[in-house]
Amino acid sequence: MVMCYTHAQNFEIVEHSGTYKGHIGEQISAPIKIKNLSDKPLQIIVKRIDKVIGTSQENYICWDGECYGADVNQVPLSKRIEPGETSAKFRSVLESGLVAGFSTVKYLIYDRNNPADAIEYEITYTVEDDSAKPTIFTSEDVRINDVYPNPVVDFAIVDYNLLKEDTKAKIVIHNVLGSIIGEYELAYLETKLKIKTENFNPGVYFYTLYIDNDGVMTRKLIVRK
Repeated sequence: MVMCYTHAQNFEIVEHSGTYKGHIGEQISAPIKIKNLSDKPLQIIVKRIDKVIGTSQENYICWDGECYGADVNQVPLSKRIEPGETSAKFRSVLESGLVAGFSTVKYLIYDRNNPADAIEYEITYTVEDDSAKPTIFTSEDVRINDVYPNPVVDFAIVDYNLLKEDTKAKIVIHNVLGSIIGEYELAYLETKLKIKTENFNPGVYFYTLYIDNDGVMTRKLIVRK
């Protein structure tokens, strides 16, 4: 759901119908179209003024395909929009994290040369739990679902259940040459493992489930940038 609280005179937000939904572990991108209603070019500034998101989530401001760091609250430079133009270059991106629920981000969008000509614009993201991920391994010790998303960009999620407290289980990531890239213990009281891949080179990797140091299952993981 998107909410617009004030109306500018020289530009408007062309609202997208419906809500922005995604699943746990996914990236949810909300396009925000800005239309110049005037007969002169506008220099638009976009600033994030509030966010209510989960501890495992990140929000990014993106313009024309370039996304700034999660701690950047304002597009570094004003952006030119021609008379009558509807710009679709601004996107608000949410890394949906590990927990289902609702998140909100509020922006202030204004004319650099007339800051009073402004719009406060709030986006609501709905993050749903995707329970349809297939179970790819089950034993008396552990149950594990397929990794998602796959291909992955920044991080992947593995849903699992350890059925016995004394079970020693881990996921090991290795490249096509067999070199170990990462090793992750599966905690008994948890059900999700987050694998950060932001420092991985693009390509094909494999993840193996080990139970008591015995490899019992291997699957492919594709990393893209």
